[in-house]
Amino acid sequence: MTNIESVVENGGAAADSVVVKLQSGEPAVPSLSAPPPRRADWKRIALAIGIVGVCWGAALFLAFPNPLELIRSNWIITPIAFVAAAFANATAIGGGFLFVPLFVFVYHLNPVAALKLSLATQAFGMTSGALGWSRRFIVVEALPAAFAASALGMYFGTYHLPISAGLVKTSFAWVSLFIFFVVILEIRCGTACHEVSIRTADRWRLFFFFAACFAGGLVTAWTAIGIGEVVALYLLFVYRVRVESAIGTGVAVLAFDSLAGLLFHTHLGGILWEYLVFTAPGVVLGGFFGATMGRHIEDRGKRRRQHRTVEVERPNSPLKWLFASVILLDSMVMFAQSYAF
Repeated sequence: MTNIESVVENGGAAADSVVVKLQSGEPAVPSLSAPPPRRADWKRIALAIGIVGVCWGAALFLAFPNPLELIRSNWIITPIAFVAAAFANATAIGGGFLFVPLFVFVYHLNPVAALKLSLATQAFGMTSGALGWSRRFIVVEALPAAFAASALGMYFGTYHLPISAGLVKTSFAWVSLFIFFVVILEIRCGTACHEVSIRTADRWRLFFFFAACFAGGLVTAWTAIGIGEVVALYLLFVYRVRVESAIGTGVAVLAFDSLAGLLFHTHLGGILWEYLVFTAPGVVLGGFFGATMGRHIEDRGKRRRQHRTVEVERPNSPLKWLFASVILLDSMVMFAQSYAF
C-alpha cells in the first residue's frame, strides 16, 4: 500500500507549501505552480496600468490633431485588443488571428494595411506577454537560433518576397487551417517529460529548428501568425520541454519577430498609426494578463493530471479548444471571402 506523508511548512498558510513524499518507489513530481498574486503583484499591475495610460494619453494628444474624434470612433478597438492579446499570449498563437479579419472585414482596410497594423500591434502585445511569462518559463538556450532565423524570415518575407494584397486572405486562410490542426494535435497528443537539452542536441535537430523558425518568420511576414506555434510545437515534440515552457518561448520569439516586422514596416511606411494608438495599450495590458492566465491554467491542469501519471503531460488547456474553434472560423471566413467574392 502506498504510504503518503504530508508535511506542511509555514503552518499550512498556503497550498504551495505542502510537501508530499511518496514512499512507493515512484518519483515525486516537482511543482512548477505559480503562486497566486500577492498584494505587491496587484500594486505592480496598477502601476503598469497607470504608466500605460499616461503614455497612451501623451501619444494621443501630442501626435494627432483631433484626439477626441479619434477616441469616439476607435475606442472599441482597445478592449478587443485586450481580449485578443490575452488569448494570444496564453497559447503562443499570434494576435493576427483576430486582428487581420477584424481590420479587413469590420474596418474595411486593405489586406496589406491590415497585415502591417497587425504586426505592429503584436510587437507591443507579445513583448508584454514575453515579460509576463518570465524567464522561468522560457527556454533561453533556444532564443539565439530562433531569434536569428525568424528575423531573417521576416526580412525576406517583407523586402524580397512580399505578398500581394490579393494573396493575403488566401494565405491567412491556409495558415489558419494548418494551425487549427496543429493546435488539435497539441491538445490530443501527450508528450514525454524527459527533456532533450538544446545545448547537447545533435546538429540535425538544431538545423531543422533553425529552418523551421526561418519558415515560421516567413509565414508571419505574410500573415502575422505562425512563428509562435512553430517554436512552441518544435520544442514540445522534438525537445520535449514542458508545455508552459514551450508556450512562453513561442511568445518570446513571436515578440522579437513582431518587433522586427514593426521596424521593417516603419521603414517601408503604411502603418496606420491612428489605429495603432488604440490597439497598443490594449495589447500591452492584455499580453501581461494573458501570460499570467496561461501559467495558472496550465498549472491547474497539471495538478489535476499528476495523480494519473508522472510520465505524460497533456496540454489540454480549455483556452486551446477555444482558440482552435476561433481559428477554424477565421479560416472558413477567409476562404469564403477569397474564393466566393
